[in-house]
Amino acid sequence: MEEGKGEKMIQGYKKATKTRLKRIIMNIEGQEKQGKTHFSLTAPGPIAFIDMDTGTEGVVDKFIKDKEIWVKNYNWKDATSQTEWTEMWEDSKRAYMNACSSKEMRTIVIDTSTEHYEMIRLARFGKINKIAMQDGKALPFPYGPVNTEFRDLIKKVYDSDKNLILIHKLKKSYVNEVWKGGYERSGYSDIPYVVQMNVRVWRIDGTFGLTITDSRHNADLAGQEIIGPMCSFPFLATQVFPETKESEWE
Repeated sequence: MEEGKGEKMIQGYKKATKTRLKRIIMNIEGQEKQGKTHFSLTAPGPIAFIDMDTGTEGVVDKFIKDKEIWVKNYNWKDATSQTEWTEMWEDSKRAYMNACSSKEMRTIVIDTSTEHYEMIRLARFGKINKIAMQDGKALPFPYGPVNTEFRDLIKKVYDSDKNLILIHKLKKSYVNEVWKGGYERSGYSDIPYVVQMNVRVWRIDGTFGLTITDSRHNADLAGQEIIGPMCSFPFLATQVFPETKESEWE
């Protein structure tokens, strides 16, 4: 222990200071045509939009008059070899890091992160046509290094001041091989732990809404629903940062 400026200090440590940046790193998930891309484009611009699912077509037109949206497209489904997928994956990593380091960009959107994860799997393993078996049982696939690489890339955004929106698709959730009407996220399974906030979007009788699953900034937001015109990034951000105004997030 050392004494310094009237405060006790511990060698090798530094005193914690306020580090809360006014940005949101979030996962947004939902079924098709539920407003995932639309919600993402209500985030503050300029926006770096990594498009892997023709997600901007017909949606981006509503926003380009009011904000800058820079799009990077990947036709990864048209690729047929592991070499092509590897080249696309490496290029997408560069595109993502360039957006993180850009002084101009305020928001990064990956549409969809489900397919971004599929891209790295194809890049590292190629198309899997046959499951390896031993003694009549499927052998576990070596996803550890792939998951680490994917997670570490996403977490690079924490070194920046950017908002990050990872869009995820949903797939049917089966219990004992029986579907009972439930859905679960499709993609990298640990995404909820990498981001600061998880939300699920929905649409009922033509009205769009979202439910906040959890928020690292404010645990009390869990379960809150935002419906109709308020279902936008600026309004959501004011719930996370109540000291701010919607105009600061437009």
